[in-house]
Amino acid sequence: MRNDPHSYADLTQGRTTDLVLNWIVDFEDRKLRGTACVVLDSPADGPLDLDTRDLQIAEVIGDDGAPLAFELGDPDEVLGQRLRIQRDRPIGTVTILYETSPEASALMWLEPSQTDGGKHPFMLSQCQAIHARSMAPLQDSPQVRATYKARVTIPSQLSAVMSAAPGSEEPGTTPETRTLAFDMPQPIPSYLLALAVGEIESRDLGPRTRVYAEPGVVKAAAWEFAEVEQMLEAAESVFGAYAWDRYDFIVLPPSFPLGGMENPRMTFLTPTLLAGDRSLVSVLAHELAHSWTGNLINNATNEDFWLNEGWTVYAERRIVQALYGAEAAAQQSRLGRLTLEQTMQEREAAGQTNALNYPQAGLDPDAEFSKVPYEKGFLLITALEQVVGREAFDVFIETYMSRFRFQALSTAGFANFVREALPKAAEQVDLDTWLHGEGIPADAPDFHSDQLAALTELAKGWTPERCPSAKQWSTTETIFFLSLLKPQDAPGTEALGSWLGLRSTGNAELQCAWLARAAEAGISGIEPELRDFINRVGRTKLLKPVIEAMAKGSALRPLAEQLVAANRGRWHGSTRMALDATLE
Repeated sequence: MRNDPHSYADLTQGRTTDLVLNWIVDFEDRKLRGTACVVLDSPADGPLDLDTRDLQIAEVIGDDGAPLAFELGDPDEVLGQRLRIQRDRPIGTVTILYETSPEASALMWLEPSQTDGGKHPFMLSQCQAIHARSMAPLQDSPQVRATYKARVTIPSQLSAVMSAAPGSEEPGTTPETRTLAFDMPQPIPSYLLALAVGEIESRDLGPRTRVYAEPGVVKAAAWEFAEVEQMLEAAESVFGAYAWDRYDFIVLPPSFPLGGMENPRMTFLTPTLLAGDRSLVSVLAHELAHSWTGNLINNATNEDFWLNEGWTVYAERRIVQALYGAEAAAQQSRLGRLTLEQTMQEREAAGQTNALNYPQAGLDPDAEFSKVPYEKGFLLITALEQVVGREAFDVFIETYMSRFRFQALSTAGFANFVREALPKAAEQVDLDTWLHGEGIPADAPDFHSDQLAALTELAKGWTPERCPSAKQWSTTETIFFLSLLKPQDAPGTEALGSWLGLRSTGNAELQCAWLARAAEAGISGIEPELRDFINRVGRTKLLKPVIEAMAKGSALRPLAEQLVAANRGRWHGSTRMALDATLE
């Protein structure tokens, strides 16, 4: 019986408890070659269905060493292909000999020219939401949590990191290679499987924290994220002891499509966070918070994705408040509310739902990704807290973390737990409306910031001729102010950019905001800045507004189409999908 609309896995056939991976990383052919051993909770006969996408399966062997018959189903645009293994005898472990496709949706193969060092190639993975099946045949559903071990053979001059603890090293099976061992002793869902291979160095930041990056980037990354140990301690003060032994992270080449990915023991981060002034470190706080809300307790299916992200935005802002004060957290919450309202308008116009929990059979999780599960989910968690007060809610958090530790949770399971543990909140907060309704409930929390209120007043009367003395604003404050201003003509936009220092900033979030406005206003001579930004950034969140602004007018649309076509090879599939939709 399948109970995840995005997986062929039938858990009545057996549930994976452990994976053993043995890979050769082939940069020349852009493939992983090797074996995946799937260990089940108990031996059984009959069919075993696994998820795959574009894998070449050579052989399947049972735990008795004898081969097993198998067949691949017809390809499905969203799900990939079902691998059905026929067990004619009780089998508890299957080993699949296979190789990936050069176009594997989880893997990005970068030429040396696409890296900071320019000398060696780089490979990185991105498995969320359902891309792990293009790396290995497995039960690719977040309902299934498994430990894993891996042996990875790579060129001897390169290094590798995984979402696992590093182990032994030995010479590879071929000249000029070496084999690295990894071990993840805590069970994780398949979307947290992660691998990066390239020229990588590291710097220790604290007793439990280390940053990895290319040699030319690692020093700046270590400075930018020097406060990570304090973040970890702040998170533990709210959510309990850290369960993953170490919190290490890697700053990847620019093609990485996300701000961050919360792979346990090895968070993946975009280099666009290296602003040189620590102004974007809250993204790291978000990924760190996932260590509890998402990694320790994760969504049962993508239909429950809000449980990961709504909780994590709440946790992120608790960390921000502990480190930087209530005003900083309130500003983020207020800006998040504005972003949510804009996102909901766009999704409604496109005929998409704004519910937190809704059926997704036949829908691509990448296409369903939006800010709704993040910010609406955050509002729901905050609404529950406000009913009972923070002290009582912290007790609830402790119970929640203990009850569902290392488990997958559904929306229905969460609602039942709230009714059990917080009956007062369940009476006052209409969970059904929050979870399944389309808009923002009327009693949703609101957030006040004195500074943002002052900026609101300033924005009401702002003109290019009325620029008060420049003041050092935070990134949140600047983006909030820009969100309040109607589009200006070209001279007005240039004055705005000059006043706020947007043309000289190293902050990628502000560069994005500036270029989107400049493109929409039709500023003369902006093309070189647009080319530079789009040619070096791979983060979907930052590319989409700029491409969208360029595509609105006839003058810059050909350049947008040209740059999207030229960069397709270095962008992740989810980024290509988002930008293609923007151009359409």
